[in-house]
Amino acid sequence: MGATEAEPRTRVLILGGGFAGIGVARKLRKADVDVVIVDEHDYHTFQPLLYQVATDLLPRTTVGHPLRDLFDHQSNARVHTACVTSVNLEKREVEFAEMGPLGYDYLVLALGAQVNFFGVEHAADHAFPLYTLADAVRLKEHILDRWEAADKDPALVEDGALNVVVVGGGPTGVESAGAIAELYRAIFVTDYPDIPQENAEIVLVEAGPEIFAMFHPSLRRYAEKALARRSVEVLTGEIVESVTPTRVALKSGRVIPSHTLVWGAGLQANAVVEVLGLELQKGRRILVQPDLSVAGHPEVFAIGDIAWITDAKTGKVLPQLGSVALESGHHAGDNIARLVKGVKAEPFKYFDKGTMATIGRGAAVIQGPRGLTMKGKAAWLTWGAVHLALLSTGEDRAKAVVDWTWAAFTHGRSTRITVRTDAT
Repeated sequence: MGATEAEPRTRVLILGGGFAGIGVARKLRKADVDVVIVDEHDYHTFQPLLYQVATDLLPRTTVGHPLRDLFDHQSNARVHTACVTSVNLEKREVEFAEMGPLGYDYLVLALGAQVNFFGVEHAADHAFPLYTLADAVRLKEHILDRWEAADKDPALVEDGALNVVVVGGGPTGVESAGAIAELYRAIFVTDYPDIPQENAEIVLVEAGPEIFAMFHPSLRRYAEKALARRSVEVLTGEIVESVTPTRVALKSGRVIPSHTLVWGAGLQANAVVEVLGLELQKGRRILVQPDLSVAGHPEVFAIGDIAWITDAKTGKVLPQLGSVALESGHHAGDNIARLVKGVKAEPFKYFDKGTMATIGRGAAVIQGPRGLTMKGKAAWLTWGAVHLALLSTGEDRAKAVVDWTWAAFTHGRSTRITVRTDAT
């Protein structure tokens, strides 16, 4: 008798190579499945540190790591770089712009989110978001360009070339404002000695009544004082109405001359969700079942920033955080492994490790479970240790340690160069 053809293995197709997608793939390392990860980029981005790339503290290679490198030793995993164009849930097939369609037995939607400009006039054209590695590099080069331009033409300073408006009083906004302030006050003050620092203003704009609304009041007050020490003006209860390349207009009537608007105010799920025919919640997020699957499609899981996840333990909707993405990815991976073995999937229970953010060198806040709070230098060191542990590889951790240690002792930021690719 001739040899019979082997049955094809179960294919798990993961769309997205962020925290959530990687979490799923790694949990399936020993499962009897073929894992296929597709992302529009060939690298994984460690998003919590993007603001440090934008402010010249870390090089892009510390925050962006090759996706294929992460799965070199996972024999059942394959990585492709392509953009998703459509998802047919009935046919169990996904189409891409740069390659042929792929079928699946299990599908994981982990495509993350996009910036939400909330309809602010021209914000999409002129603002600088901080959600992707490309965003961080673009902001970094823009800031350097503005200082170089002002060095050549001092009249630009009066026009607001060096002023920065940061929108959003959450961790992204506060961390960005603090980091930009330290770049200005500690580095550019010596790089550009002929430009008075008081002529370069940094303004943080928050629509709510206070910044860091998710933190304990004592931590909010600490953050406000830490920003004030770094000469950051905080405006609460203010909403951006419109943006031009050189002006930021607020609904209160104030117009701030500024050539740089950093947008850290909100997210909405990847636009692909609009063609899925699924129930969507606030911010276009996909409503999921307790086990993270999609209603009517037990073979489809939505996780991370793209999903509207209700914690089975607390009944609360979970925020769009890296920790939620990673944990939901791990759980979805475990559930798929269970289903492949014929075992029932289990509901997702989020383990809240707390929330943390930095304001600058030696200044951070941490709010842990059960009311634990920490601030100041101890919180800053703890924040550093936690983020080192979360980086993708030992190589990335080593690079971050070197750069952070050098900056801590010298304020030095050696990545502040601009490479012109169009030079002849």
